[in-house]
Amino acid sequence: MGTILEFKRPAARRPPALSRRERAQLAVQLAAVVAVFAVVPRMVARASGGSLEPTTQGAPAPNVQASVLANAPNPGQKVVDLASLRGRVVVLDFWATWCGPCNVTSPILDAFAKAHAAEGVTVVGISQDNDPEDVASWLARHEVSYVVAHDGTGQAGRTYGVTNLPTLVVVDRGGNIRAKRVGVTQRGELERILAAVR
Repeated sequence: MGTILEFKRPAARRPPALSRRERAQLAVQLAAVVAVFAVVPRMVARASGGSLEPTTQGAPAPNVQASVLANAPNPGQKVVDLASLRGRVVVLDFWATWCGPCNVTSPILDAFAKAHAAEGVTVVGISQDNDPEDVASWLARHEVSYVVAHDGTGQAGRTYGVTNLPTLVVVDRGGNIRAKRVGVTQRGELERILAAVR
């Protein structure tokens, strides 16, 4: 008679219990992962031109003033203010010379400004640079046809809640905000916004 071998199933092994400190670290890591997944879509949207922020739509556009550095709306005009442009569609572009995406945006805005100037559209680039000389140097290398102004105190940027550059705000003929975008705004999107504002 042969020998019968018995095989015992090994007992299920439980993972060791986590200490209180390890549980706390795991909770912090999980919260960090959740935070990243909450922020990534916004970062992607900003990098790709942002999205329309409906919270600002229809709100009266606060008046802002900035020192004109190039292409004044009227000959000899030293300061541009939004109130003086009422009755026109105004595109405010908050930018800086050191901002890469802003330098991508400027030729797009220039072409847009040239195409729609006769229709009552005014583009105003409001520099957030600290030194207006930096803007003057930039203008010597980049020819643009739209109004370029300098927000020396940063007040205009603060008024519009600008935290990232470029930030573009479109104001309709009645002085109301119709669109606000962060990041590079492509020409096609500008045309769609303008069509909705008309």
